Amino acid sequence: MHDVIIVGIPLLAILAGILFGRNDIKELRSEMRSEIQSLRSEMISGFNRVDSRFDRVDADLRQFHFITGKLEGRMESLEKRT
Repeated sequence: MHDVIIVGIPLLAILAGILFGRNDIKELRSEMRSEIQSLRSEMISGFNRVDSRFDRVDADLRQFHFITGKLEGRMESLEKRT
């Protein structure tokens, strides 16, 4: 019985310390989750800005190709006339 008391009480104190110390880990996890979530939202907004820029460049290139196609057609018709 003496051995149980000598070994058991410190063991219970260590286990209680571990269990109560886990509150800090839970707080750290919640802080990390919020930081990761804010980083994700910043990255998503950045990617959306890049996507919108690519969309504008794509629209400009389509318009450019449309206009050059029209100009090539006009040039061909002028070359045929001469």
